[in-house]
Amino acid sequence: MQNKSKFLAGIITGLFFFFGQNVFAQFVITGRVLGADKQPVAGATIQAKGSKASTLTGADGSFSIHSSVKVSELIISSIGYSRITVPVNGTSVGDVVLSISTSSLNDVVVTGYTAQRKKDITGSVAVVKIADFKSVPGGNSNDLLQGQAAGVTVISAGVPGGYANVRIRGVTSLGNSDPLYIIDGVQIPDGFANLNVNDIESMQVLKDAASCAIYGVRGSNGVIIVTTKKGKPGNAKIQYDGYFGTQQPLSGNVWNIASPQESGQALYDQFKNSGLDFNATNFKNSQYGYGPTPVLYDYLTPINTNEGGPQTDPSTYALYTNEITKTNKAGTDWFHEIFKPAPIQSHSISASGANDKSSYYMSAGYFNQQGTLIETYLKRYSLRVNTVFNVKEHVRIGENMTVFLKQSPDPANINQNEGNAISMSYRMSPLIPVYDVVGNYAGTQVKGLGNPQNPVAVLHRYGTNTSNTWEMMGNAFAEADFLKHFTLRTSFGGMYLNNTFSSFSYTSYENTENNTNTNQYAQNQVDRTNWTWTNTLTYSNIFGDHNVKLLIGTEALQDYQNGFTATRGNYYITDPNNLTVDPSLWTLGFGNPGTQTNNSLVNGISYPIASSIYSLFARVDYSFMDRYLLSATIRRDESSIFAPDVNTGYFPSVSVGWRMSEENFMKSIFWLNELKLRAGWGKLGSLSNAVPTNQYYLYTQSAPFSSYDLNGASTASMLGSYFQQNGSTTTTWEKDAITDIGLDASFLNHFDLTVDWYKKSVSGLLFQQALLYFAGGPGSPYTNVGDISNTGWDGSITYHGGTKAAWKYDLTTILSRYRNMVQTLGG
Repeated sequence: MQNKSKFLAGIITGLFFFFGQNVFAQFVITGRVLGADKQPVAGATIQAKGSKASTLTGADGSFSIHSSVKVSELIISSIGYSRITVPVNGTSVGDVVLSISTSSLNDVVVTGYTAQRKKDITGSVAVVKIADFKSVPGGNSNDLLQGQAAGVTVISAGVPGGYANVRIRGVTSLGNSDPLYIIDGVQIPDGFANLNVNDIESMQVLKDAASCAIYGVRGSNGVIIVTTKKGKPGNAKIQYDGYFGTQQPLSGNVWNIASPQESGQALYDQFKNSGLDFNATNFKNSQYGYGPTPVLYDYLTPINTNEGGPQTDPSTYALYTNEITKTNKAGTDWFHEIFKPAPIQSHSISASGANDKSSYYMSAGYFNQQGTLIETYLKRYSLRVNTVFNVKEHVRIGENMTVFLKQSPDPANINQNEGNAISMSYRMSPLIPVYDVVGNYAGTQVKGLGNPQNPVAVLHRYGTNTSNTWEMMGNAFAEADFLKHFTLRTSFGGMYLNNTFSSFSYTSYENTENNTNTNQYAQNQVDRTNWTWTNTLTYSNIFGDHNVKLLIGTEALQDYQNGFTATRGNYYITDPNNLTVDPSLWTLGFGNPGTQTNNSLVNGISYPIASSIYSLFARVDYSFMDRYLLSATIRRDESSIFAPDVNTGYFPSVSVGWRMSEENFMKSIFWLNELKLRAGWGKLGSLSNAVPTNQYYLYTQSAPFSSYDLNGASTASMLGSYFQQNGSTTTTWEKDAITDIGLDASFLNHFDLTVDWYKKSVSGLLFQQALLYFAGGPGSPYTNVGDISNTGWDGSITYHGGTKAAWKYDLTTILSRYRNMVQTLGG
């Protein structure tokens, strides 16, 4: 019994000694990490050199790292800061201050529902510098992307509130080539044009399949990801950002227009050389501002006047019949009649703050831009609230929400269609003044001066349009960390948009053409709602030299739009002196009921529209020794737009990277800071050109009409239905295959370089099928026809300059070249 007791005591002593060795072998080092502004840096990575031990800093920047071996140095890194090595002498390193990194390779890049340093990713991603982005004043945030990222081009409408076409690596579709916009994790169909630029924290442009494949069928045209600001640790901060300025149009003879004398002589020579009798055959003598010699006469009058000579008595003037226009012998500068200096102003105020329990960011903005093109403007009022709450140590909830009101005349066709005022300004004769002798608009009722319209009249009438857009967008989310390496996140968000637009079409009495058309009032309304529900599970872990991050998730999206148009005409209360209708009478109830029209077609789009997508996706990012990188993604999309047999697709990608600068044989190249080679391939899709009803055969009801029997006798008016659209059950999305090879480099402590070569092959283009004439009246469906190839390269080089003091500057050059070629169009 005694021997057993000694044996048991020996075992217990041994176990105590074994565990004691492990307990007492634990080395604990503490400290705190601060930024250059002496504010805590949360989420910084602390690694024990020569050990597998690592940890992250808390909200207050503090950390405590445990190691089983004695630690001589700590490696501290954080996105946006330069990595630093700190010697360990004792159990605390105190306060460690990180300096802001000048290399863009350390910028945070949000890709595929995760965030990485740019140096660690293997796809083609451009990081937009928000400071540069904000430095250009403007009301459309899409416009401000011009010149900010390699491979990105912007074609602006050139009018406040107008739409901007953003293209990533060219046009690769016969229809819509707009990129996918993601704001705080939520798809926003109309982009971030109306987002307050002062609310933007970061912006990335994903350009290749390796970075876009995680978005599957929506990523074909590239992805732009925007993250808005959050509160930062420290005391509450109130900040104002604003400016006021003026915009100046071009000066001088912009269109290089002939003088009035030259114009008169040219018109005379035109008739003479055509064998026409200028005075007797086509005109009444002395009524025009030009004649058989280059001498300008006093008045321009229409050919149907009863007067035989120049009219100097305005009392003989009759509306619509005898317009009397005094010749502008000095010449009308039509360009500067419609382009004037215009003010622009922006004001934004924000409040933000954070502690270990919560963070908040709130802002209010006002923007007002008057266009240099008269009667154009944009006014916008915005509010934003972003919050995050730490419910427990590892549980967070929060929301991002913004609402804005935009007011602007409808900009769709003011300077884009054939008859826009700008084109009229160089087509209109300088002989014609802006107004006639009694103050009404002058125009081309004067025969022989073509058919352009008075551009001032066009714009003044356009300026009576009204357009009000309310939009609310945002999301609510919850995150939970568990089992040390897992994070579960759910997010639900979307947008609601309401636009009301009204316009009044005047009787343009001064024009050669259409000068007796009746007036008409139109009112449009569009409502749009969409939502996105995303759920992700992320696993992150480090095994010695192996770093693994795995993401799996589900996502559901739904979009619904509805709208209508209503018109009435023959508004009968008209001011005989200025030929305008009192705007207070512009209601649908005040026009002639017999002219009323109602339909669900707004700006060429037939409403309602509804569509949905359900997706499953996964992504893995792996690195070995912080120098060999691998990333792979797969997404499965199922869309309601296409028929059941062809509505599901799989979109894979794989990419690799090699950080050559981390190799020992590269260490001797003293001037090279970073060098990474990367390559990727993947498949994407696009459904942006397909209408949600494309798979269906549609019928619609006709308006009442008078029918006729076989003998030609008229019967009573009746309603009917007719075949409106053929459907296609075989149409599916466009398929894209993209290859990208690139490099990222940082050298001489001042330069960053990024270069990419890519090839994109698009097959199964969505195009409206051409039908033979004997097919009848129904519209044709969209089918998959044709192929497009797109090959090119893009790159940027940045020089970071400045002094050791606070003054610093960047110089960036962006170059891109691409070639789009239509291979086939399927006959």
